[in-house]
Amino acid sequence: MLQIRTVLCPVDFTEESFRELDLATEVCRSFGARLVLHHNVGNAPGGTAASWMWHQEHRNGHSPEERATAQLRELLEALPSDVQPQGRLSSGVAAPAILHLEDELGADLVVMATHGASSSDHTSIAEQIVERSRCPVLVLHGDSDRSLRLSSEITRIFDVLVPTDLSPAAERAVSYAFELARVLPIRLHLLHVLIPRKSAWVETGVSMGEPQVREGQPSEEIRERLAALVPEDIENRVRLHVEIGDPTEKIEELSNRLKVSCIIMGAHARGFLRKIFTRDTSLEVLHKAVCPVWFVPETRAA
Repeated sequence: MLQIRTVLCPVDFTEESFRELDLATEVCRSFGARLVLHHNVGNAPGGTAASWMWHQEHRNGHSPEERATAQLRELLEALPSDVQPQGRLSSGVAAPAILHLEDELGADLVVMATHGASSSDHTSIAEQIVERSRCPVLVLHGDSDRSLRLSSEITRIFDVLVPTDLSPAAERAVSYAFELARVLPIRLHLLHVLIPRKSAWVETGVSMGEPQVREGQPSEEIRERLAALVPEDIENRVRLHVEIGDPTEKIEELSNRLKVSCIIMGAHARGFLRKIFTRDTSLEVLHKAVCPVWFVPETRAA
């Protein structure tokens, strides 16, 4: 059975921090996990990966460490009494600091918010963590209008979308979703997107690889492959979906149509050439989804 013992939650004290903290608290309550709040004090000038918190912390005559310590303490004191929290402070470049602490703690999950996609003047910390983390990462978009509620007091079933291209890397995410369904009140929607043969896309929807479907391949065959993945003990809470077209668009469409509370999908390690020449559906979904996205790394043991 899936166990989540330690949840790492990096915060930057923006408005999104309170929402991601609520989400991390929900997970900790559901699994009895300890919660580690982490803040990284950037010590580099604007324009680098750590600049996202530089200006707000260098004011009022207080050192960044003093301000961060006080704010972190306030967050810890405001947490519910049934959560086991602790705070950690670091300095330097944010993404490496988060990844280092993840390894040090042996974290089972990272919960964080994204402030938007990388651009010429902004490096997305969330993108770096999703690409390089060795444990699953649950990301909340700043503009998200849906929340994942997992409390045992809630009796309703929540819908969760699980896109898969049926590759080994994607199957790890599907297996993880099945494990979650055994301990949480969720209904899973397995989605496979068929890509027309004439498409020039290299990526099939979740992880990199050659397209595994061809134009004209019957959707019923894909549905049978999806059905074969579903364990008998949870088959009454799994729905199957086969769509044709752009993977990102279809994921977004079905997510909105079903009003899912979360998307669970694979994340993969990306080489330099792949990053230049191919699309990345995982990161597109990360920034377009209006619900939390739970990424399962390719390196996670099956």
